[in-house]
Amino acid sequence: MVVGYITYGILPKHILLVRETALGLNLKPEEVFAVHPRIRWAGLATRKGGVIFAQMREGVTSLTPNSDDLSVLEIRSQYIIESAELESKWVGALEHITFCFEKFVELIVPLKNSYVAITVEKDVPPESYPRISRAIRELE
Repeated sequence: MVVGYITYGILPKHILLVRETALGLNLKPEEVFAVHPRIRWAGLATRKGGVIFAQMREGVTSLTPNSDDLSVLEIRSQYIIESAELESKWVGALEHITFCFEKFVELIVPLKNSYVAITVEKDVPPESYPRISRAIRELE
């Protein structure tokens, strides 16, 4: 299935793409942002790297270029999830992957047919990451 790109306006980081409802990919950015007030950015992609949406929270200034956000969804997250899930038969299901950067924290949450990537502010306590990833999985 092909995922088509539809861009709304010329706002940076505000790219919404056609949702693939046949795969159950009808999650909306607003639903992800509602999980935690300190989520900066949210993206959803298919397990094949097809971007469904990539969006900054309204009122939050982006720290990365749009092209980086798309490559996080299209390439990096897919590769990392597939690599990590190779161990799942021994250690159980993958809950989330965390990258701690100097300016924000990124979480990648695998779903059945897709994955969600989010960035959160650095002041979000690490002990809340499992609750955030669980809440995102429950949106599916």
